[in-house]
Amino acid sequence: MLIKHKYIIISTLSIIISTLYLSISDAQIIENDQPHFRIKWKQINEQNFQLIFPDVYENTALKLADILEVYIQQNSKHFHKKPRKITLILQGNHLSQNGYVQLAPRKSELYPVPSSTADNQEWLPNLALHELRHVAQFDKLTGKIKGPFFEQLALALYGLNLPAWYFEGDAVQSETMFSEGGRGRLPSWEMPIRANILSGRNYGFNKYVLGSFKDNVPSYYTIGYLMNTYLTNHLGYQSHEKIMEDMRGKLLRPYNFQRALKQVSGLRSKDLFHVTMKEVTEKWELEKPIPNKSNTIIPTKQSRYPNDYLLPQSDNNGQLFALKQSPAQVSTIVTVDPNGKEKNIVKTGLQITPYFHLRDTEIVWDEFRKDARFGKQTYNVINIYNTATGALKTLTRNTRYYSPTLHPHEPKIALIEVGQDNKSRLLTINAHNGQLIDSILPPTETHIQQPRYNENGDRVIAIAVNREGTNLIEFDLIKRTHRLLLPWSNQQLERPQYRQNNIFFKAHYNGIDNIYQLDTKGKIQQLTDAIFGAFNPFVSQEEKLIYNDYHHNGYKIAETDLSPITPGSSAAREFYITNTLKQLQQTETYTDTTTLHKIESYNPSAHLFNFHSLSISSTNFESFDNYKPGLFWLSNDLLNTTQVKLGYEYDTDIDKSSYSAEISYRRYFPVLTTKYINRGLVGNAVGSDDKIVMYDFREHLATFDIALPFSVYRQNTVYSYGFNMGTSYTRRYDVSLNLKNFKETIAFPLNYQLYFNRNAMRSRMDILPRWGQNFSVTYRHLPFEKDLTGYILSARTNFYFPGLASNHSLQARFAIQKNEGRYQNSYDIPLVSGWGHFLSPIVRNTAMLNYRLPLFYPDWSIGSLAYIKRFQGLLFSDFQNVHHELEPKSFGIGISADFNILRYTLPDINAGTKLIYINDRTASQKIVPTFSLSYTY
Repeated sequence: MLIKHKYIIISTLSIIISTLYLSISDAQIIENDQPHFRIKWKQINEQNFQLIFPDVYENTALKLADILEVYIQQNSKHFHKKPRKITLILQGNHLSQNGYVQLAPRKSELYPVPSSTADNQEWLPNLALHELRHVAQFDKLTGKIKGPFFEQLALALYGLNLPAWYFEGDAVQSETMFSEGGRGRLPSWEMPIRANILSGRNYGFNKYVLGSFKDNVPSYYTIGYLMNTYLTNHLGYQSHEKIMEDMRGKLLRPYNFQRALKQVSGLRSKDLFHVTMKEVTEKWELEKPIPNKSNTIIPTKQSRYPNDYLLPQSDNNGQLFALKQSPAQVSTIVTVDPNGKEKNIVKTGLQITPYFHLRDTEIVWDEFRKDARFGKQTYNVINIYNTATGALKTLTRNTRYYSPTLHPHEPKIALIEVGQDNKSRLLTINAHNGQLIDSILPPTETHIQQPRYNENGDRVIAIAVNREGTNLIEFDLIKRTHRLLLPWSNQQLERPQYRQNNIFFKAHYNGIDNIYQLDTKGKIQQLTDAIFGAFNPFVSQEEKLIYNDYHHNGYKIAETDLSPITPGSSAAREFYITNTLKQLQQTETYTDTTTLHKIESYNPSAHLFNFHSLSISSTNFESFDNYKPGLFWLSNDLLNTTQVKLGYEYDTDIDKSSYSAEISYRRYFPVLTTKYINRGLVGNAVGSDDKIVMYDFREHLATFDIALPFSVYRQNTVYSYGFNMGTSYTRRYDVSLNLKNFKETIAFPLNYQLYFNRNAMRSRMDILPRWGQNFSVTYRHLPFEKDLTGYILSARTNFYFPGLASNHSLQARFAIQKNEGRYQNSYDIPLVSGWGHFLSPIVRNTAMLNYRLPLFYPDWSIGSLAYIKRFQGLLFSDFQNVHHELEPKSFGIGISADFNILRYTLPDINAGTKLIYINDRTASQKIVPTFSLSYTY
């Protein structure tokens, strides 16, 4: 759940960035994915909200609409500000569990499909409750600044004034306060910070807010939640309204949030962090359990960085398997021997929830996939791997399957499907070909998760989630019946499994995640006494409980016996938010004024134009290359299929203005973009006395481009491929000189590009892919011109290879082109470093070798100005016209830093410098320093 930080602080940070940076690389600001065009959309249009959803989601949408009015009131009442109407879109074909709120245009997108990720309540209502808090925040702070001209400005001012830790922490607190669940009631939510503190890892404010490559720090959501809860615990929930009220009339005041926070609490952000950490440290020290049951931590490979060895399981030979996750490598299923030596078995691809299941020589898991063209049409498929033969097979295609578990004796797999109607069911499929064998429905309006067979294969245990909370549900596959095993509660239940007739599962009955046993008489007994948390139980053939024991440096593999803990040895912990919950007036009522919702069709084609903002950038701040001041009026439809830009720019370098209109349409497979621009330009020509003379003119330029972009995931590899084609029409006029051979019209030159890229997914610490092959071919010519002739044909390749150590990378690039006629002096291939500093012949081809490596991870804070997370090193060598000479034309070294500025979580910035040695006798200077700066969102 997040606000679209891609849009936040755009206007203000753009000014800062443009003054600091010499070179800015492209960074995607506007989210570009679309839902599939085949979806038929419906809507519920009420006074305070509009809900847009796929037609198969009618029941889910009606249930959500019944509670949205209450959620809007709950989130806004203490702000004393009624939010403006908001559009919420249920992206029911997108399986990623997330959501966001944005302005420019004003909307919220919710990804409503519940997955296999355990929670303590239903997914979609909790998601809506969280996101509607952001709506209330927006409108309290910048609600008077709105469309059709100022939504981007409102969002920029919101992001400039409110730090991300505050607005996300406040939303997590809100979801906890106004529900029976929420992340504030999950021990696993605060566990990473609690483990750091009780293990003596006392990290600073910047590190918790901005993250780290090398240490376990949770996202700023967690520290933000704790700091917000400190405020409400001590100053009451009304403190948030006081802070926002003090800020909203002073949005251009320097340090606005800091001043408001100080006014209300007497604390600055850093002070609030310190008092929060002091208080939770004292609380957690008092609550720290003293284990009265020993366990054994199974040794694993030593590492400087935190490593997780998730879901430990053993095969029939006692060989231990685990899913290893590390910042230094992609997720891999490994074996671990008694001495801690590892062997990589198979890499997994993207997963919504880390998972695999082992039976003998077979391993099965689910993976997240996407449609090649439509990024909001996603799937979850089933993979099976044979450890004896090394054969990997994807059993299903374009499915919504989760948590496969292998039958103990037969070639069957039980799993959960969440259908297009958002209802889940228990399926059995063939383990050889993925064909459906059987299907059993759970109780009405109940989502089921994480199934597991018993030893005989005639029963399945799973987690049940509905409006009443969570439970364990057992399916009798012979009688085709089910029964609930526990009272409904808001426990975060995980990974139930059988051992004989007992059931093992994870819960947090004492306020810490531990492993419990449910016997045949319904008695629950605690089996672990973890200090921080115990997860993922597995009972070995030796009747040992193998599980994950959380430490400050990751999930470790632990082993203990099956004896229960003496009752009462661990006192129950209270959640940190308890004092705030006690303050709330539980008698407060919220009225849903809607009694009947009318469902209507929603036609995307009838809502293509939605003007929302004036902007000073024609590129939505994706790049500041050749930035020209201007003013643009922007339109984006709610489903992200159509973008319109109408604008004016002034080029200060040449003292010329331009007017433009552009529309991009992306609903179907091709991305269609057409643009008209009227602009002033300057040129130079050789006069009769061989002197260079300058002239100016204006031109009408109309362009049309068509693109077919595709990308897919396959295990741990990303493929992107596609075709682009474009043409234009140019008409020049008002030429200041009488020129000979001046071409006034250029009619419909054509350009084509075909590309294919195959790259390994990167770990968090990888600078470049470990492996990659990238190919692109471009052709441009003038088939409709009589007086102009020529063409340019170019091919570019790029390859990545592993370096000498982890996260090092070797990059090799080669490009070649052939050009004639009008394109004789054009280059469609990259040129060597320092190319402008020597007399170069016509370049036919170029090559490049570079070696990138991480140098160190300092996590340095320069006050509140910057926070440096990593330094990178670079060695490079460039070649040109290798058909004539193999000697490098230039080579050199470089160093760069990854950092954040002013405690903003985004953008992530990389600033670097290179020293280029030019190996050419005509060079005007041999050593050329260059500087670069790029940012990503």
